[in-house]
Amino acid sequence: MGIFDTIKDKAGDLASDAERAGKLGAAQVKLKSLQGDVRDALARLGEEAFALVEKGELSHPGLEAAVAGVRDAKKLVADKEEEIARIKAEG
Repeated sequence: MGIFDTIKDKAGDLASDAERAGKLGAAQVKLKSLQGDVRDALARLGEEAFALVEKGELSHPGLEAAVAGVRDAKKLVADKEEEIARIKAEG
């Protein structure tokens, strides 16, 4: 095998590696997008489930801790919003 054949083979290997890397990169980007879709769907599910719990249409012992956490977090947000409104009113 001559030097030209060796270079040709190496170029082919590099092209194949580049193609594989491109496919891998595209697949990883798509995976991140799909994982984001799952997170969004879970968030929507959680919001709907919380709304149903608040309406009294859904209850389950396994949800109690999560619901309490959401209520606590919402209370902290409301408190902070009130604080900000007071600070704005003062100035």
